[in-house]
Amino acid sequence: MRTAPRTTSIAARAARRGLNPQPGTAALRSAGVLACGFPGRPARSFQNPALSRGRTPIAARAAAGFTLIELLLAISIMSLILASMSGILYIAFRLQNGTTDLLEQSMPVEQALTFIQRDLANVVCNNASNNVMLIGSFQTINQTNVLPGQIGPDFYTTGGEPDGLVPWGDIEKIDYLLSPSTNRALAGSDLVRAVTRNLLPVISPAQPDQKTVLLSGVDNVIFTYYNGLSWDQNWDSTQQTNLPCGIKMHIAMAAQDNRRTGAAPLSYDLIIPLDVQMSTNVSISLQ
Repeated sequence: MRTAPRTTSIAARAARRGLNPQPGTAALRSAGVLACGFPGRPARSFQNPALSRGRTPIAARAAAGFTLIELLLAISIMSLILASMSGILYIAFRLQNGTTDLLEQSMPVEQALTFIQRDLANVVCNNASNNVMLIGSFQTINQTNVLPGQIGPDFYTTGGEPDGLVPWGDIEKIDYLLSPSTNRALAGSDLVRAVTRNLLPVISPAQPDQKTVLLSGVDNVIFTYYNGLSWDQNWDSTQQTNLPCGIKMHIAMAAQDNRRTGAAPLSYDLIIPLDVQMSTNVSISLQ
C-alpha cells in the first residue's frame, strides 16, 4: 500500500523549531523583507536598504564610493596636468630671471651715461688766444698732472651746482679713471668719475674732491673727437684754437661668466655734440 508523501508546510516546520512565522512570509521575502519572530515576542522585519530605495545592488555599490581603479586613473590624470604646469612655470621663471638681470645691468649703464652726457655737453676750454682763469686746455697729448688710471683729457665743464654752502663755482674739472674693480664677482675695472672743484689750490696739483664709481665691469674706454670731417683720437685746443664739434665715448664691457644668459660682452657708444665754441678774439672783415 503506497502512502502519500508527507508535505510539511512552512508553518509546521517553523512550529517544530520554535519560531512563529508571520503570515505573508513568502510575499515579504520576494519583496526583500524577512519577517520572523519568537513566541511571545513581536516580529522583526529586516529589509535591504538598496531595494527599499528602488536601486539595484550594483547601483548601490557604485554610489557608496570610488573604486581603486578610478582613484588610480584620477591620480594619473592629475599628475600629467601638474607636470605640464610645472614646465610652463619653469619657463616663466626663467624668462623673469633673464629680464631682471637685463634690467639690473642696464640701470647702472643708463645712470653712468646720463652723468657723462651732462659733463661733456658743458665742456669749456682755453685756446691759443684766450686765457681764462679757472679753465684749462683741452689736450689729449702732452698732458700734465695726470691722475693714476686716467683716460682722456681733463674736461673743464660748467655743470657744477653751486648751492651757497661751498666756496666753489659752477666750473669744475672732470676726469675719468679706470681703477681696479671693487666687486670681485665682476671681471674688468671700475669707471670712476673724479671731480675737482678747487681750481685755485694752494698746493699744486689739486686733488679730486670727490670720486664716484659710475660703472663696474668695464674693459676699455676710448674717446674720439669730431673735427667737422672725421673722427680723431687726439685733440689739442692750444693748436687747433677751439673745441671739437663733437665727442664720442666708446665703452667696452668686460666678458663675464654668462653661463645662465649666454650673452656676449656689450659695448656702448655715446656721441655728444658741442654746440658752444670758445671765442677766438679774432676779427674777420666782411666784404
